Amino acid sequence: MSHLDTWVVSTLLIVLGSMELLAGRLLNRRQPDELAVDAISLAQFALLIKPAIIALAAIALTQWAPGWAGSLSPLPLWQAVLLVVIPADFLHYWYHRLGHTLPFMWHMHRTHHTATAMSISVAYRENWRWFMFMPDIWYAGVMVYLGLGEAVLISHLIFGSANVLVHSAFAWDKDLYRIRWLSPLAWLLERFVQLPSTHRAHHAELDEHGNPPHHNFGQLLYIWDTLFGTANFTRDRYPKRYGIPNDPGDPWCAQLWWPFCRSRKPGSDYN
Repeated sequence: MSHLDTWVVSTLLIVLGSMELLAGRLLNRRQPDELAVDAISLAQFALLIKPAIIALAAIALTQWAPGWAGSLSPLPLWQAVLLVVIPADFLHYWYHRLGHTLPFMWHMHRTHHTATAMSISVAYRENWRWFMFMPDIWYAGVMVYLGLGEAVLISHLIFGSANVLVHSAFAWDKDLYRIRWLSPLAWLLERFVQLPSTHRAHHAELDEHGNPPHHNFGQLLYIWDTLFGTANFTRDRYPKRYGIPNDPGDPWCAQLWWPFCRSRKPGSDYN
């Protein structure tokens, strides 16, 4: 039970990945080692970084607030899940937004955007530093210490599944825009939750104005973008190219493990 989110999300990755492979969309990349970056990043996050952060947060609280252990455990499960999901998603929105605003944070996050095609394998593609400082993971550790371990498990199952689905090579929301009578549902959904259309706009090499995208930062709830003015509703106008402009094509180890591994590519941020 304690690893249910990992098993379910892993199964989703395998099933959708197989479908993408059969459809010829998993290997459709401009850089030769993109899949290696995706696979290694997923493994280090799921098997090492995420459990280590949750454990460290809980251990630290045993020293700083020993009387708080299990203090929220009487909460009904539905309230506990909301207490995990909403603040965690809010924290992730601002962390992600700052990752595209502050140069030193973009330096941490840019690996995610060097992917040249949308695919479920891109969902956990990050430099290790991005994961280490991700506030929603530390928040999950605090919630576990306070007695909401089951709610954290359910929440991470929701976050993980949503993260995989919005990065999918299949634009599964296309029918929401194509079928006229579904249009009201599309209008409602795209303002409250992240969809492939809005997240693809975020991953575009350039937006409709010819600039690097600076919108659609929500992880699960798109309502944060709606409220804070970063929403860009492209609907069924999907980008033609993904990635970052003038990408030098850094080697996989520099993308994942800089500064321990550096790039020799001219113009690289990871020299």
